[in-house]
Amino acid sequence: MKIAKPLLIDIGSLAPGRTDQVLDVMYKAIGDPPGEDADIWHEHPSAFVRLLVELFTKRGLTRIAGIHAELSAWLAGEKHNPSLRREPRPGEVARWTPAELKLARLYLESLPRDQWTLDDWSLLIDCTVERYMPTVVVREEAQWLAAKAFMMGAVQAAMGTVTDPQAAVVVKHLPSSVDKAVDEFGLSKLQSSVLRYGAARCAENVRNMGDAVRHRLRTVIMAHQEGVMLGDKLATAHSLQTQLFDAFGSLNRDWRRIAVTEAGENANQGLIASLAPGARVQRVERYAGACPFCRKINGVIMRVASASDETLDGDTQVWPGKTNIGRSAAPRKRVGDVLIERSAAERWWVAAGVQHPHCRGTWLSLPGMTDVMTDADAARQSRMDKWLSELNLQDLK
Repeated sequence: MKIAKPLLIDIGSLAPGRTDQVLDVMYKAIGDPPGEDADIWHEHPSAFVRLLVELFTKRGLTRIAGIHAELSAWLAGEKHNPSLRREPRPGEVARWTPAELKLARLYLESLPRDQWTLDDWSLLIDCTVERYMPTVVVREEAQWLAAKAFMMGAVQAAMGTVTDPQAAVVVKHLPSSVDKAVDEFGLSKLQSSVLRYGAARCAENVRNMGDAVRHRLRTVIMAHQEGVMLGDKLATAHSLQTQLFDAFGSLNRDWRRIAVTEAGENANQGLIASLAPGARVQRVERYAGACPFCRKINGVIMRVASASDETLDGDTQVWPGKTNIGRSAAPRKRVGDVLIERSAAERWWVAAGVQHPHCRGTWLSLPGMTDVMTDADAARQSRMDKWLSELNLQDLK
């Protein structure tokens, strides 16, 4: 077996903050398995979120495919309509209305390809992305995933296990917005807060995805057009299609990563937020591609606590909202000119949701002692039990 030679990277000239950033990125990269891009398409191990991941992936990839198909048609000259009256170029648009989108398309359809400027290509990308991923759709997609995933966590807390057919029925009947979930199930103030935060975070990630689509496509198109204008013989239609194929492949994986991460995060948080303090849960990290940290915490048993408790033990307790945000995967940090060990308060701990992006870890609720359930908690549990009984899930073993 060939042994790889050590690689020395000199980061001594970097500022301490930059050094810590580099160490964190390098540590994650070393820990990540080489096949993450392939593993990302594997089915999620949890029956509670598996279908949600696949449905959300399909919804997003359909929109991205629409962008790809339309952009390809423009590049092939199929959209040009020489019979149209030459339209004036629209001005800068912050938020597109249907009328503004129509005006932009008419302008582009009336313009011969050999007269397009870089601004015209940028306009094409903007209005095409806006057509398939408008702001209102981004918000609706995030609400759909966050609400259904969070409530699947609550269902898991009530049922323990489900089969795939049972999960499909539950997903179909769960509310698709935060407000509907809060009203239909009478969620507590804590549950509502965790769910609303999850929906906002999901919306931000999906919105950033739209910006990434614009940026990546602009970069590819403009680099190609620059080559054409400079007479680069390699800047052919075939080379552009190849670059776009790679770009859209990367965007598909990015969307899938959002699906896996946000479904898992919201479902896990929903489970923890639905259990009474004192309940025992076990971390499950058994899936292909689990990172070293996740493999280490597989099987760890924690007790659910209230985030408002004056004393919380992050090593033995988990509570709604407990995350690794602001914590580091790297065991060391730079102070002055030396590297020192990070304290336990700076390192990753067992979070309530997923441990990191693309994490597929879940919780298993264990029998055990819990604190006294309040009347409100008992009423919510009874409401959930009644809702589940009306679905006749026992007939779908």
